[in-house]
Amino acid sequence: MDYLIAPFLIRLIYWVGFIAIIGAGCGILFNALDASVPGNARISLTIGATLLSLLLWRLLSEILVLAFNLHARLIEIRDLLSHRQDATEEEQSVPPPLFLLKKPAPPFDDRGTA
Repeated sequence: MDYLIAPFLIRLIYWVGFIAIIGAGCGILFNALDASVPGNARISLTIGATLLSLLLWRLLSEILVLAFNLHARLIEIRDLLSHRQDATEEEQSVPPPLFLLKKPAPPFDDRGTA
Protein backbone atom coordinates (compact mmCIF):
# COMPACT_ATOMS: atom_id res chain seq x y z
CA MET A 1 0.00 0.00 0.00
CA ASP A 2 2.00 2.93 -1.31
CA TYR A 3 -0.88 5.41 -1.63
CA LEU A 4 -1.36 7.81 1.27
CA ILE A 5 -4.61 9.56 2.10
CA ALA A 6 -3.03 12.17 4.39
CA PRO A 7 -2.00 14.62 1.62
CA PHE A 8 -5.62 14.79 0.46
CA LEU A 9 -6.82 15.35 4.02
CA ILE A 10 -4.20 18.04 4.59
CA ARG A 11 -5.37 19.89 1.48
CA LEU A 12 -8.99 19.59 2.60
CA ILE A 13 -8.14 20.87 6.08
CA TYR A 14 -6.15 23.70 4.48
CA TRP A 15 -9.18 24.93 2.55
CA VAL A 16 -11.44 24.65 5.60
CA GLY A 17 -8.90 26.64 7.63
CA PHE A 18 -8.52 29.17 4.80
CA ILE A 19 -12.26 29.82 4.79
CA ALA A 20 -12.32 30.00 8.60
CA ILE A 21 -9.47 32.55 8.66
CA ILE A 22 -11.19 34.68 6.00
CA GLY A 23 -14.48 34.47 7.92
CA ALA A 24 -12.82 35.41 11.21
CA GLY A 25 -10.95 38.27 9.51
CA CYS A 26 -14.18 39.60 7.98
CA GLY A 27 -15.98 39.32 11.32
CA ILE A 28 -13.24 41.20 13.15
CA LEU A 29 -13.10 43.76 10.36
CA PHE A 30 -16.84 44.46 10.54
CA ASN A 31 -16.56 44.64 14.30
CA ALA A 32 -13.75 47.18 13.88
CA LEU A 33 -15.87 49.21 11.47
CA ASP A 34 -18.79 49.29 13.90
CA ALA A 35 -16.64 50.26 16.87
CA SER A 36 -17.45 53.53 18.53
CA VAL A 37 -13.81 54.53 18.48
CA PRO A 38 -12.89 55.50 14.94
CA GLY A 39 -9.49 54.44 13.81
CA ASN A 40 -7.82 53.28 10.69
CA ALA A 41 -5.18 51.50 12.74
CA ARG A 42 -7.68 48.92 13.94
CA ILE A 43 -8.81 48.20 10.37
CA SER A 44 -5.29 47.98 8.98
CA LEU A 45 -4.16 45.75 11.85
CA THR A 46 -7.11 43.46 11.22
CA ILE A 47 -6.31 43.20 7.52
CA GLY A 48 -2.59 42.67 8.25
CA ALA A 49 -3.28 40.01 10.88
CA THR A 50 -5.65 38.19 8.51
CA LEU A 51 -3.09 38.20 5.70
CA LEU A 52 -0.32 37.06 8.05
CA SER A 53 -2.55 34.29 9.38
CA LEU A 54 -3.28 33.12 5.84
CA LEU A 55 0.43 33.10 5.02
CA LEU A 56 1.36 31.12 8.13
CA TRP A 57 -1.51 28.68 7.54
CA ARG A 58 -0.31 28.13 3.97
CA LEU A 59 3.29 27.56 5.08
CA LEU A 60 2.24 25.05 7.72
CA SER A 61 0.10 23.16 5.25
CA GLU A 62 2.85 23.11 2.62
CA ILE A 63 5.38 21.77 5.12
CA LEU A 64 3.03 18.91 5.96
CA VAL A 65 2.34 18.14 2.29
CA LEU A 66 6.08 18.34 1.56
CA ALA A 67 6.78 15.59 4.08
CA PHE A 68 4.35 13.28 2.31
CA ASN A 69 5.69 14.25 -1.14
CA LEU A 70 9.17 13.29 0.05
CA HIS A 71 7.77 9.92 1.02
CA ALA A 72 6.35 9.47 -2.47
CA ARG A 73 9.68 10.41 -4.08
CA LEU A 74 11.54 7.96 -1.86
CA ILE A 75 9.18 5.20 -3.00
CA GLU A 76 9.90 6.14 -6.64
CA ILE A 77 13.65 6.01 -5.99
CA ARG A 78 13.28 2.63 -4.30
CA ASP A 79 11.37 1.28 -7.28
CA LEU A 80 13.91 2.65 -9.76
CA LEU A 81 16.79 1.15 -7.82
CA SER A 82 15.08 -2.23 -7.62
CA HIS A 83 14.50 -2.19 -11.39
CA ARG A 84 18.12 -1.24 -11.96
CA GLN A 85 19.29 -4.03 -9.66
CA ASP A 86 17.09 -6.52 -11.53
CA ALA A 87 18.58 -5.35 -14.83
CA THR A 88 22.16 -5.78 -13.58
CA GLU A 89 21.37 -9.27 -12.31
CA GLU A 90 20.02 -10.18 -15.77
CA GLU A 91 23.17 -8.79 -17.39
CA GLN A 92 25.34 -10.88 -15.08
CA SER A 93 23.50 -14.08 -15.98
CA VAL A 94 24.22 -13.60 -19.71
CA PRO A 95 27.58 -15.18 -20.70
CA PRO A 96 30.24 -12.81 -22.03
CA PRO A 97 30.86 -12.62 -25.78
CA LEU A 98 33.22 -15.19 -27.28
CA PHE A 99 35.90 -12.70 -28.29
CA LEU A 100 36.39 -11.97 -24.60
CA LEU A 101 36.92 -15.67 -23.86
CA LYS A 102 39.71 -16.18 -26.44
CA LYS A 103 43.19 -16.13 -25.01
CA PRO A 104 45.35 -13.40 -26.49
CA ALA A 105 48.42 -14.49 -28.40
CA PRO A 106 51.62 -14.22 -26.38
CA PRO A 107 53.72 -11.21 -27.35
CA PHE A 108 56.86 -13.36 -27.62
CA ASP A 109 57.56 -16.48 -29.65
CA ASP A 110 59.22 -19.63 -28.28
CA ARG A 111 62.70 -18.13 -28.41
CA GLY A 112 61.72 -15.17 -26.25
CA THR A 113 62.01 -12.56 -28.98
CA ALA A 114 59.33 -10.26 -30.17
